[in-house]
Amino acid sequence: MSKLTGPGSIFDRRSIRFPIIRLTMTAVLLGIGLALVSDAILMLDAVRKDIRRSLEAAGNAAGTAASAAVAFRDAGAARDVLRMFEAYPEIQAAAVYPNNRARLASYGDASLLPATDADIKPSSPEIGPLAGTATVHLPIIVDDLAIGTVYLQARLDAYWRTYLTTMAATIFVGLSAGALALLLAMRFLDRIILPVRLLAEVARDARLRQDFRPRPIPAADDEIGDMVSNFNALLEEIDASRQSLQTYQSELERLVAERTAELSAAKEGAEQANLAKSRFLAAASHDLRQPIQAMRLFQDALSKTALNGEQRRITDYLAQSTRSLAEILNVLLDVSKLDGGMVKPHPEMIQVRDLLGTIEAEFAPLALAKGLRFKLFFPHRTLALHTDAKLLHGLLRNLIDNALKYTDHGGILVAARRRRDRVLLQVWDTGIGIAPEHLRTIFDEYFQVSNPQRDSTKGLGLGLSIVRRVAAILGGRIGCHSRMRQGSMFELSLPMADESASDSGALEANDFLQPSALAGIRVAVIEDDLMAAKAVELSLGACGMEIAVFRTAEEALADAFVETANFYIVDYRLPGMNGIEFLEAVRKRVAHPPKAILLTGETVDAANLDAAFGAWKVLFKPVDLEVLIAEIQAQVTRAQSVSAAAEE
Repeated sequence: MSKLTGPGSIFDRRSIRFPIIRLTMTAVLLGIGLALVSDAILMLDAVRKDIRRSLEAAGNAAGTAASAAVAFRDAGAARDVLRMFEAYPEIQAAAVYPNNRARLASYGDASLLPATDADIKPSSPEIGPLAGTATVHLPIIVDDLAIGTVYLQARLDAYWRTYLTTMAATIFVGLSAGALALLLAMRFLDRIILPVRLLAEVARDARLRQDFRPRPIPAADDEIGDMVSNFNALLEEIDASRQSLQTYQSELERLVAERTAELSAAKEGAEQANLAKSRFLAAASHDLRQPIQAMRLFQDALSKTALNGEQRRITDYLAQSTRSLAEILNVLLDVSKLDGGMVKPHPEMIQVRDLLGTIEAEFAPLALAKGLRFKLFFPHRTLALHTDAKLLHGLLRNLIDNALKYTDHGGILVAARRRRDRVLLQVWDTGIGIAPEHLRTIFDEYFQVSNPQRDSTKGLGLGLSIVRRVAAILGGRIGCHSRMRQGSMFELSLPMADESASDSGALEANDFLQPSALAGIRVAVIEDDLMAAKAVELSLGACGMEIAVFRTAEEALADAFVETANFYIVDYRLPGMNGIEFLEAVRKRVAHPPKAILLTGETVDAANLDAAFGAWKVLFKPVDLEVLIAEIQAQVTRAQSVSAAAEE
């Protein structure tokens, strides 16, 4: 907005003067116009009445004077009477007519007069505006009897000149009055406009400069003055509010700075605590998995020996107990592994029918023991998934296990449905249900619905949290629908596999060498835990491998067996030199890249996995004997294939 200076021109459309002057001119001109029109109409009517009255008066006078001449048919006397119209210059012609007779006498232009009274046309009731002539015929009355007619025709130009002259004078007076009113309006308009323009200038200046101090603005003691006073009062309030706001803002900034410093200190403390927690989990993971690893390998080695029936049964119980202990530990550590990105899916083609068959074999007896029905539903046509079978099986086991815990009557339904290009795996139960306000939080860590049935003996509240993480790893979506005291439905949505595709990256079971084919392979085991090392030695020795066990990397490097070994199984956490450093030292001594497996119980996130272990194959404890042998076989097979290709 440009700066406002001066009162403004009447032609400046941005000035308030323009609409006010336009409104004033319109009002004045409209008033003058209405006054002139009404005056013209009224004066026109008066002129027409004057013309008729004047002509009728002249006609009546002539008729009275000529009544005797008409009665006696005295044409000369009648003409003498008609000469009276010489005093009326506007009368062009006049005549008298006896009843039913020809014209008796005339005055003026006889061609304008009818020949007989029968030719006289009726007089028009009105004289038209600015009409050139007018005619009047009146009866000649004697003793209340009409004995004849007097006829007059007159020119009206004199009347109309007088009328138009009067109207011109009236218009001139009206326009003069309008001009005077406009001049007076413009004179007093500045008394209104100037304070308003000054007010606009002050408002603009206050906005641009952010200066809200009151300004002196001259104004009369009227509505404009009230507006100026209120505007200055508003400026005072704004200025006071700004000062108060600045004070409050300064205080708020001080408080924010203090709280930020406190939060930074708290954040640093939390990060330190989280780091300590991570270190504790890593240490706990390694130290707890070590004995479980040893127990499982000892059990596997024991099961391969000649046992009687009772010993076999006890071995099976021992295996079940070991697996249960490993599962409890895994539940406590799986959340850390999942968050760290250490769980990697290994997709393979699986049939939903086979997956649900495994589920039924595991859980149908458990449901029957609790008096519950256990049903499966899946389409008859083939339904395949390309996913990690172990992770998916574990996820479903978790959901079904929860359903069994919280269902006391009715049953459980495990269903597989196809929805366009996805497969929906659903677990239905008729259990206690979940309140609507808890549906958003059931997948959070350590959350358990506050139910009398859901006590701490039924879990740590981590199961559904693990389910959510595993579903994300598998590329699926997990959801839940539930109604209190009617049951719940958990639903996992996974992309359906292209059944024509093959899992070329996966090794089938028959692709592996038989354990006997590994006989004679020299394996160096570097493990500081004596029981774990002994378990590996017994397990692999049963397959015919030649095993040498070392407690430290330095001890192994000092032995000649290390340089002639075909394979290395190395614990990552060793006293002194760690497992990676040992393998790097071996790499420098031997002619071919060493085949090796790193065993660890560390919790390492996916982003740091390569940085932590490099290119070495890593297995996380506890490790099944089958998995350990399968990895040894895989690396040996690849090495043999490379060697054969090089010889060709």
